[in-house]
Amino acid sequence: MIKDFLVSFKDNFKDKTRNPFLGTYLMVWIIRNWELLYTIFNFDKDIKLKKKIAFINHYYSENDFIGNLWTNLYWAFGLLILTYILLNLSRLIVNLSEKKITPWIYKITDGKSVVLKETYNKLKNEINLLESNLEKERQSKGRLQFEISKLDKKIEELNLNKIEDNEKLVSEYSEKNKADDEVDIMFKKLKEKKWLNEYLDSVNLVYRSEDGWVNHNEIGKAFEYFIKLGLFDISEDNVEFINLNISELGDKVLRKVRLGL
Repeated sequence: MIKDFLVSFKDNFKDKTRNPFLGTYLMVWIIRNWELLYTIFNFDKDIKLKKKIAFINHYYSENDFIGNLWTNLYWAFGLLILTYILLNLSRLIVNLSEKKITPWIYKITDGKSVVLKETYNKLKNEINLLESNLEKERQSKGRLQFEISKLDKKIEELNLNKIEDNEKLVSEYSEKNKADDEVDIMFKKLKEKKWLNEYLDSVNLVYRSEDGWVNHNEIGKAFEYFIKLGLFDISEDNVEFINLNISELGDKVLRKVRLGL
């Protein structure tokens, strides 16, 4: 327990002495009372405790304690103020030398290889700003590239759709032309055989018959030829009657025949 008390006292004493004012005051007191301290630690061996106490009482009777205390305080404050003044003055000299005089000398003696810190910081800030702007430009370029890729893909899809539409139109046009060519061929065949009127008669026969039922006896050579050409569709056929409908091709040929007559 005593050991802990001594350790705590020692730590507390260190903390107090580290305080600028208390440390300064202790130093002033030691300097102004060095005789007392020297005597206390250097009494002769044959001097007893009473004489030691008497010496200390005599010392303080000749040196007023309160007056000594105030004098030590004045000196401590004075030393502190003087110390900080000197510290700041030295800092002023050091800063003036490092910030002003030294750069100025370097600039005169070796201006090409040495750059002022202010110039260096300015250039560094400009470089950082340029790098930041460059990074923004890269990000912007990346977004634009992404948008361009999307647009290219969309254009490609539109082109594919357009090609498909064109192919569809071409196919429809080809089929239409094919159908028109087929109608022209049929019309020419009928015209060459001089069966245009016969075709009209055959169509009228189918239209006049009941639900398209035509007697086999009414079907002549020309009518059979029209059926073979696909101008009529056969729905049913029995021994006596045949059920006929005009086909899509036959309807187109019919319109052309009517226009041609």
